[in-house]
Amino acid sequence: MSYIGMQPDTTDRQLLELLDKYLKGDCTEQERQLLESWYEAYESRLAGDGPAEVPALYDGMVAQLQAEKTWVAPVKKMRTWWKAAAAVLVLIAGATLAWVIWPSGMQEVRTLAGHHRQVTLPDGTKVWLNVSSSLKYSNGMKNGQRDVYLEGEGYFDVATNDLHPFIIHTKDITVKVLGTRFNLKAYNGESLETALLQGKVAVSLNSLPEKSLQLAPQQKLTLTRKADAEQASGEDWGEFIAEVQPIRREGETETGWQKDKLEFHNKSFSELARIMERWYGKTILIKNASLNSNRFNGTFRREDVTRALKALQLTADFNYKIKGDTVIIYK
Repeated sequence: MSYIGMQPDTTDRQLLELLDKYLKGDCTEQERQLLESWYEAYESRLAGDGPAEVPALYDGMVAQLQAEKTWVAPVKKMRTWWKAAAAVLVLIAGATLAWVIWPSGMQEVRTLAGHHRQVTLPDGTKVWLNVSSSLKYSNGMKNGQRDVYLEGEGYFDVATNDLHPFIIHTKDITVKVLGTRFNLKAYNGESLETALLQGKVAVSLNSLPEKSLQLAPQQKLTLTRKADAEQASGEDWGEFIAEVQPIRREGETETGWQKDKLEFHNKSFSELARIMERWYGKTILIKNASLNSNRFNGTFRREDVTRALKALQLTADFNYKIKGDTVIIYK
């Protein structure tokens, strides 16, 4: 499907498909230039009127497209799509959150590398998403369908509902809660952490449901993949080693990211590199495997990636080069 020139039969869905291609980085150069130049022209006209509410912003975009004879509204107006259109256009201007409406009635909130964001779900639950994370949830949450799907890391302040438990699904584990505050880290391919600050949660392994446990307040469950478990100890949970530890300092290590603090303890260089890639939006390449013998502890607050690397050089012997969005670490 070609979008070049915004053909007169362009519909809501077609525009959104183009916006989605932009978000995923699948646009051709010509499509990208077209979309960005159109948005810049629209933004310049909007600037004098102050910030617009999302529905009004969408209506304004449609009105402009119609005036330019580049838009034909569908016969049946798809009103549930205006949030996605407006949010993705705002994303093009540099916002930190993408809000996508899924045809199945699911909504998805995504954060980009280097940014985190707080959202309130329809049942009143508050969620803070860490960098490079996504959360999907159903439009039927108010009616008791309190299942959400997390990839990445989130802090949850779950609204109490004794009749309808709140269930978080990740690729490897499922967490069931009634009303509580906890942090859940579930980035694909990495160790998993569930840190309970208040309330009660039950964690179970998707591949082996019999492997489950209930956490008490101020406890943290860490599931370390056996491939990375050189220094881990605990119970055998299939492909993981499960270990329960007390939370220290009121969970500051687990939730410091909400205050723009990147805190890490006993991380190898490769583990820390993955964390920093999400935090700074960079690709980090480690050229010498021997550098992984280093273990790092520390806290970054608002340091940029250069200052962070210089701080790490105080405790480890390495050099680095930055080329655009790539950081090369070497001896």
